Amino acid sequence: MERRSPLRAMSEKRRQRLAEQGNRSPFSTLTNGTPARSTFPTRKTNTGPTPSVRTLVAARSGGWCEWPGCPHTATDLHHRLNRKTGGRHGAAAARINGAAWLLAACRPHHEQVTSPTGDVRVRVEAMGWLLREHQDAETTPVLTRHHPLPVLLTAAGSMTTTPNHIPA
Repeated sequence: MERRSPLRAMSEKRRQRLAEQGNRSPFSTLTNGTPARSTFPTRKTNTGPTPSVRTLVAARSGGWCEWPGCPHTATDLHHRLNRKTGGRHGAAAARINGAAWLLAACRPHHEQVTSPTGDVRVRVEAMGWLLREHQDAETTPVLTRHHPLPVLLTAAGSMTTTPNHIPA
């Protein structure tokens, strides 16, 4: 197999000429002064919750991880139902990005919850931190740091005790 010679460095004279022509990246002749455009259709990059929903979840959590007994501050928002399962566009995205479908979590607990297998998955589902496709977040209780018993999260960002666990 024949080896090709390596590309030669661009001369200083050519670099200056390209810069004078308006090339923002004079080290490359590919852009020629204009940004490269993709042939793929553009898509909405932010498919997460709105700032108002983020505020509701932050107020509910008080800035702390909602995992029971966790002493860390919340750094992530956890979707109780995987967005690939529940939907990323349209009405499904609006539903899954509601306050009842989100929990504030620290990075270690978020990583633990998002990729569980075996016994860990069973435990996390039993706690209500992971939902299956047919489950509704507003009617499925979740165990959080806020109450010793499971609570129901609401779309308004609040929580209520579950009917089965009302203290006597």
